[in-house]
Amino acid sequence: YHIVKKGETLEKIARKYNLSIAELKRLNNLKRDKILVGQKLIVGVKKDETSTREKLKTTEKKEYVYHIVKKGESLDSIAKRYRVSKEELKRINRLRSEILTPNQRLIIRPKEEDEDSYSSQPSKPLEEKETSFQALEKKFEGLKNSPKVSRKQWVRLAEEYKRFYLLYPNNPLAPKAVLQAAQAYYQAYTKSLRKSDLNQAVKNYQRLLTYYSNSAETEEAYYMLAKIYGEELSDKNLAERYKKELEQRFPKSAYLAQLKPLPQRSSPATQKEIAKKKKKKRETFEFYTSNQTAQEPKITLAPQVVPKRSETKVNAQPAPALVADAKRVLEVSPVTGEDYTRIIIGVSGNFEYQTNILKSPTLRIYVDIYPANLDPKVPKEIELKDVHLQKVRVGQFDKNVVRVVVDLKSLTSYKIFKLKDPHQLVLDFTGKEKMPSTVIATKPKKSKSLSSKKKQPEDKQEYINLARQFGLGIKRIVIDPGHGGEDPGAVGPTGLKEKEVNLQIAKLLAQKLKEHLPEVEVILTRNTDVFIPLIQRPAIANSKKGDIFISLHTNASPDPNARGIEVYYLNFSTDPESMRVAALENSASDKTLSDLQDLIKAVLSNTKLSESKLLAEKINQYLHQTLVRFYPDTTSRGVKYAPFLVLVGTRMPAVLVEVSFITNPVEESRLKNPHYLEMVAEGIAKGVESYMQTLKLSQNFHGKTS
Repeated sequence: YHIVKKGETLEKIARKYNLSIAELKRLNNLKRDKILVGQKLIVGVKKDETSTREKLKTTEKKEYVYHIVKKGESLDSIAKRYRVSKEELKRINRLRSEILTPNQRLIIRPKEEDEDSYSSQPSKPLEEKETSFQALEKKFEGLKNSPKVSRKQWVRLAEEYKRFYLLYPNNPLAPKAVLQAAQAYYQAYTKSLRKSDLNQAVKNYQRLLTYYSNSAETEEAYYMLAKIYGEELSDKNLAERYKKELEQRFPKSAYLAQLKPLPQRSSPATQKEIAKKKKKKRETFEFYTSNQTAQEPKITLAPQVVPKRSETKVNAQPAPALVADAKRVLEVSPVTGEDYTRIIIGVSGNFEYQTNILKSPTLRIYVDIYPANLDPKVPKEIELKDVHLQKVRVGQFDKNVVRVVVDLKSLTSYKIFKLKDPHQLVLDFTGKEKMPSTVIATKPKKSKSLSSKKKQPEDKQEYINLARQFGLGIKRIVIDPGHGGEDPGAVGPTGLKEKEVNLQIAKLLAQKLKEHLPEVEVILTRNTDVFIPLIQRPAIANSKKGDIFISLHTNASPDPNARGIEVYYLNFSTDPESMRVAALENSASDKTLSDLQDLIKAVLSNTKLSESKLLAEKINQYLHQTLVRFYPDTTSRGVKYAPFLVLVGTRMPAVLVEVSFITNPVEESRLKNPHYLEMVAEGIAKGVESYMQTLKLSQNFHGKTS
């Protein structure tokens, strides 16, 4: 026997014992080239036994599990039935094509393999895995056949499947577990019609295609993705893409007949004209920013947007083709502060929108969402108790248009952007801020020839904002424990939930910051196990006038050996691993991330970007230094950037910390250790303190130069 050591591969081990890779795999019943540290491999036979090759031949002569091909069966359907790959069936039966004939006898696997379920591990633990999986399968069938099943039951079952494939990512049952997790989330969606459940289903179907692309379960995943994008998410391009991939990989699949035909594509000339119209509409309505003079709001918009008629009419009526596809406006949720408000409008599906501003008789901005109907549960008027907004009014403007009107007292700038999965329209408003009673910094005096009395108030305000950009006067830190409530986050091998770890670290970090920085106020976005939507978290930080925002998470990976810490800041990225982590935390598809990248390019501030990067570097440095003293094998994966939804729109330096991999058995056990959690909090606190020291140096420098 040979015990696998770190860094060894099948090729190295085979060369060491004068074996071929194929011979080594056959000897150990390995289906893949992947091996694990500590794994026990057979590399030879004792002298008193037969030779290795003779033993292999003897093994091949032993009994096999066979399947007699029936009429209508394909290689794909047989592979799926026995949970083996199509390629493996072709190899073991020496098939040159996928064409089968009735009554043909196929070898599925040796009986020995069947008994220990494709594993070189001892049989008893493997039986436990199979038993636990079969219990999940029975529970799935029970829920499916029961007339009274709640959404929570399906979500709970999906989490159990998720735990199985994270715990045993290399087990042959893992692909089926991923598929069943997706199916359970889809069943939850049919009960609740919650977009979050549908997103989780899509996420798991796509995970199956990414990590288990050769498994038989992918056939159903392609079908479900084509169905969901075609019928639920109204994305014809993606629906067509998944349908084509299903046709290419499974040309005889019975699922193809079940998919509804997609609408015919228009001619190239018509498509070109539609593209021009869409581009023009995007340039006119998609994204607005505005700046204000010292006295009166001055909003810059495209000429076509400012209406010449009264507010009683919509600028442009939706196309008749969209009317039948009307979505529902489900909620209008404001997060307010003294000089900042974010209004989040939730819609049941994809939508279009237009924005207009009116200056008389009072300043107001209104948004028309179409084609849409207003949910009766949404209040028609929302009073806002803050300085710069008065109230929000919501109504069904006409049969297919929902109008949201925001009455303003003051306005310096605003942004409007659209998100997908779930579909939301986000309105960010910044009003006039009260001048601070204490002077943050003094402005260098100008000569009379270079300054005028009229310019002084504007210059003073501009300089105060500049001082803020340098991070001077940090008084409030907002800590965001990731996930919570119905969203458990990642789940460890023994069932430890990310949401619980994040909250524990957040509370410890708050204590450490008060010890290190007694003058700083610390605010948590959540103190208990409650669910807060991602887009609301940065709004809470803005409304509380936070000077630093830290979102806490634990990492997860299909590779159980993945480990280490890493710190992220907001930016668009092309790094696959960073995008994988962003997709994990955003619960988003690749397409959604692509849309988010475009948004981030529009809203990023270069100054805040550099501050966030510096904060991330300091936290990563001190977190690693603190942990490695007590846990020497701690690794730093470095400072990275990615499009994290929880960081979009923050007005202060903002970072996301992945403190460990909860899917790594060693790191999961540490995340249960109070001392480890305390050291994590200590390291982050020291990083924040070091970051603030750099700001004090900047402040001293500017003070001297002024």
